[in-house]
Order: sequence, then structure tokens, then C-alpha cells
Amino acid sequence: MQKRSFGTRFASPYIMKQGERRMGKVMLRRLAPASVLSLSLLISACSSTPSPASSVEPSATGQASNSPDTAAKEMTIKFDPQGYLPRESTTKDPAVHKVMKELADEYTKLKPNIKIEFVEVTAPDRKAWLQARMLSKDAPDIFWTNFEETWTNYQKGWFLQMDPWLNKPNPYNDNKIWKDTFVTGIIDAVRAPDGKAYTIPGDGVAIGIYYNKTIFDKLSLTVPKTWTAFIEVQEKIKASGVIPIAFSTESASSGPWADTIMHSEFMLDKIKDIDTSGNGRLEPNETVKAIKDGKFPLKEVVKQEYTLLKEWSQQWPKGFNAQIDEEQMFESGKAAMFMAGNQYADYLKKSNFGFEFGVFSFPAITQDVASAASGKATKIYGPWGPAQWLVPGYLEQEDPKKVAAIMDFLMFLGSPDNMTRISAEGLTIPNILGAKTPEGQEPFINEIPLTIMQGYHALLDAPFKDKMKAAMQLYLNGDWTIDKFTDEVMKYYKEAADRMAEANPDWLK
Repeated sequence: MQKRSFGTRFASPYIMKQGERRMGKVMLRRLAPASVLSLSLLISACSSTPSPASSVEPSATGQASNSPDTAAKEMTIKFDPQGYLPRESTTKDPAVHKVMKELADEYTKLKPNIKIEFVEVTAPDRKAWLQARMLSKDAPDIFWTNFEETWTNYQKGWFLQMDPWLNKPNPYNDNKIWKDTFVTGIIDAVRAPDGKAYTIPGDGVAIGIYYNKTIFDKLSLTVPKTWTAFIEVQEKIKASGVIPIAFSTESASSGPWADTIMHSEFMLDKIKDIDTSGNGRLEPNETVKAIKDGKFPLKEVVKQEYTLLKEWSQQWPKGFNAQIDEEQMFESGKAAMFMAGNQYADYLKKSNFGFEFGVFSFPAITQDVASAASGKATKIYGPWGPAQWLVPGYLEQEDPKKVAAIMDFLMFLGSPDNMTRISAEGLTIPNILGAKTPEGQEPFINEIPLTIMQGYHALLDAPFKDKMKAAMQLYLNGDWTIDKFTDEVMKYYKEAADRMAEANPDWLK
């Protein structure tokens, strides 16, 4: 059976900052995660009907103001919808993408002076493409970039600040203040270190543990909710001759996701004095300052987390420090579990691999097995879907009326009805209150707290990631003791913080 690719890279520091899986090519099959947020994902089923409205511009003070309608000006909005780019079925991806074209047509009926022109970005390196477009001032008027890119580039003026617009009423959602129509916490999740939002986070993606129900039923196993039960279930599966969970430290996801969740579970109740923004998660600037102040990481937390990780590694496939096709291992029935994103559920459902599957959240590490743990479970969820919408910063000075039209169109896309349609096509989770979650994605909108920090792969910088990965493999192989590993890791954190503080001195204020 032809494997389906899902569109865009779910590239987040929490998930896959590596460039090998770009959402433009493989949208979230493994995934669908890190800088993560504290937010409720109970999304109500009500919806509202969009209605025509005038474009408005923010005032010089950054507050919304009711200015005359700009509808008289003919203009074209160039739109890079990334994974939602309209297209027909192909041999590589049989899915038809049509919702954005339909919505563009509906919008232009409301605003006949506006034309929506879709732009396909084919550059293999989105970062290089973005830099070239900003320098030449020829970027699409709306484009996709993972919100974390704004954290390192906002100082360059590349992105339009969204807060003045988010404080305006959305005429396509009963004139509710736009920021209040988003799932709680999601706007804070995309804020850059300067405290400002440069991204409109339309949809999100989540991570869960998929399990083979056929194997679980045969062995009379139930879904584990605690770390102890998690290990006991895997020991029983291993005794039956099946690999408990597909896991490789060489993969771009398994190790980083595990570290993201486990470290977050330990730190949930310990970040109050280092979370200076008060939004319930650790951002890059907060992390660096906490390291410099000697408040992060906590040595005992590192030791206890990785003691548990080594215990868990006894359930992984042989050769787990090498590259393993985890996905194929799960789909063939050789492994009973596999960590992947919410969109993977649809792929499994359509592929018919000969077994029923279920999904559960990572279990809670309780204090009876790790005294430093918070005792609460966490999950990876964040605004890493294809509907991350950014606008070039240079347009604010060069064509403010066009900015008003662009933001009006984004408000139109952000109505509950329209985000329901958009998310249904992409199998993402809508971040708009009142939008309906696609069928089959319900297991991912439970009330478990979200992870509060990034994993080792994107917590700090690339040299830190490489050293952490190598150290983890040496430790799990038995070459290093837990004390040797912990001492080296503490040193890596300090070195990385020094490098990042030197490049971003404002982070220490």
C-alpha cells in the first residue's frame, strides 16, 4: 500500500526541529510536539456563522481603531498555505486539498476587490528561503513558518506584530475580541522572548502512545496510567516475545519526545520562580537565565529522570542506539507500542494493518518511583500545524492598507466554522474555541497538563543537542555511570547558556 505523506513538517523544538521531516513533505505522520504551553484542550462543539465586515487598522498606539473600509482598493494577497495548499490527488499523496480554495472563493465574494493568490514554497530549506525573501522584501503576504523561528528573528523586523490585531473584535466571530476566541494559552505559547506574538496559531498537533489492541487483549493488558504500570505492561509484552515499544535514540522524535515529557513531569511544580512571564512554561530566555542563576536544571531531577529512562530502555528493541524503522516495526506487529502524532491515527485506520489500535497519553511518573517528580502526567501539544500564519513586518510601513486586508482575511479564516473545515482536511486540532475537532482526534484533547519545556534536542542550541544525545547513548550503553552522565550534562547546560547569553544579552535582564 502506498504510504501517505501528510503535508508539512511538524517541526518544533519540542518535536522535530531537524530539517529531515519538513511538513511540506511529510505532515505529521510520526507526529503530529516543544516550547509547550499550559492550556485546556476542551474544545466546544458550538460554531458561529461568519459575516462580512470592514477592514480596520490599528492605531499608532497599537490599539484597534475603526477606520474607513479599505474595500475600494484592488489588491492581491499572496498566500502560502503550506500543508493546506490546494491541489489534486497525486500518487505520493492521494489526499485532495480543496478547503483553502473554497474559503478563498467565499471570501472574495464578500470582498470582490480582493484576490487570493496561492504560493507554493518548494525551497528545501525554509530558513534560507525566509531570509532571502525578507532581505529582498518579496515574501508572500501570508506565509507559514514554525513559530519558534520568530524567537530568533523577530529582532530583525521580519514579522508583523500581531497583538494590536488580536486585541480587535473579529467580525467573523460575533465581534468577539480575536485573542479571546483562541484556546486558552495558545497565544502565549507563540510569544517571542520580547513578550509579543508574531504568529496567528490556527491549528495544533499532539503526541500520544499508539498501542496494538490485539496484543493488549491477548495478554489481558489495560492502558497504564502510571510509570509503574507502564513498565509492568511492557515486561509482560516482552515475556510474550513481542517488542514492547518501538524506540530508537537515533530517531528525530522518540528520544526528544521522551525527554520533553519526562523532564516536564518532574518540573511541573518547580518553575514558578523561573517562569518570569508567568505563562506556565519555560521559554528560551527564561531557560538561559535560570541556568545562569543556578536554578536550572536541578541535578537530582536529571539523575532521577535518566535513571528511569535507563530502566525503560530494557523494553526497547535491541540496537536502540542505532537507526531503527520504528514505524514499520509497529505496523508489522513486531512492536506493541509506538509514539506518534495525532494524524497517524487516520493513516492507521485507512491502512488496515490487521490489528485494532488505541492511543493513550504518557503515564504519570509518581513520587513513589521518583521522589523529585511532580506526580502529574503531561502531554505534548502545541501550535505546530500548517495553519501558523505570519505576515512580513515590512508591510506595516510600506502598505498598511494591505495589512488591514490581510488581517481581515485571517480573521475570516479564524472563524469557528472555517477552522472546523480547515482542521478536518488537515486532521489537525483547531485552536479556535467553538471549532470542532476532527473525528478520530478526540483522544488528544483530554485535560492532562501540557509539557512545559523543550526536550534536549531543542532546549538550547545545536552543540548542546549533539552532546546530550551522545552522552545519553554512552550512558544507556553502560559506558557511563549515572553520576558521570549527570555531571557532564550539568556542564553542557552551563556551556550552552553561556553561548546563548552572549548572543542574546537582553535575556539576562
